[in-house]
Amino acid sequence: MVEFAVAVQSVRDLPVTTAPWTPFAHQNNVEAELQTLFFEEWSAQFGGLVKPGRLYFGSEFCQYRLAPLSAVKKALAFCRENGLTFTFATPFVHQDQFHRLAELLSFLNDAGPCSGKRIEVVVNDWGVYHHIRTYFSNLDVVIGRLLNKMIRDPRVAHHYDNERAPESAREFFKQPGLLSTWFTRFLEGGNVVGFDFDQLIQGTDVSDSVSPLIASLHFPYGCVASGSACLVGFMDTPKSDKFRGDPNCKQQCQSYVFELTNRRHTDMEHRVFQKGTTAFYAHKTATIKQGLRSMQSLTSPRVVFSPRIPM
Repeated sequence: MVEFAVAVQSVRDLPVTTAPWTPFAHQNNVEAELQTLFFEEWSAQFGGLVKPGRLYFGSEFCQYRLAPLSAVKKALAFCRENGLTFTFATPFVHQDQFHRLAELLSFLNDAGPCSGKRIEVVVNDWGVYHHIRTYFSNLDVVIGRLLNKMIRDPRVAHHYDNERAPESAREFFKQPGLLSTWFTRFLEGGNVVGFDFDQLIQGTDVSDSVSPLIASLHFPYGCVASGSACLVGFMDTPKSDKFRGDPNCKQQCQSYVFELTNRRHTDMEHRVFQKGTTAFYAHKTATIKQGLRSMQSLTSPRVVFSPRIPM
């Protein structure tokens, strides 16, 4: 049975979790279109809609979107009231933001189970992983997409599944490095319960070698790349000072999303959007179909749906 989770980044979006297939007022046209594509394919694969059983709450990609403690408390209370299990998503953080995150993790470590299960934390920073492993034994860890390195470049990724290419080469570009023997040893004893994956344009080989850990596949946006330089945050900065130091963050990413085009790669098959620090490719119907099919053969599969372009 595939576990179905919904990922939101703000308290405002919590009500969306109860019926994520329903249009809502503050989604943009791209989000509405991909919402429809995803749930049409979900219904075709699984025979109808299903109520989500888990909430992913928080930002995976931007330390300036780190939720305040009050918001985390509201999200956790929402889960308990609605019978949802709880996963807290965290980004990579610099030193000045780390102390804020440590406070949130301390609260969650002491909060106890949610809807009968231990609280999970998605980790996208090895320093955060080490801190949880050392100090917060009540929390389970999911290795996030930024630590799960894979080939994601939408300019060329559609060429990696070329039927004329050697089968060994095609399979290589579908596999994540985190499932190697050395990474498995490295993660032993760290309360790691699963891995988050992107559904890659060339296909993702989430084989059952990840079992008994959870394999989570994210829809309908894949992460291309992320970093500290915020395209939106530096939007009004003089050219000579762009991308130098930290942006004067005013949460501009909540109002602006950029669509990126490439003049040299006019054959790109997937649209690419920049939101804050991170670029995402939007899934096509075939990408969603392929990903959902792959989930059905796994022992502990989880589908994570984002009703909005993530942050």
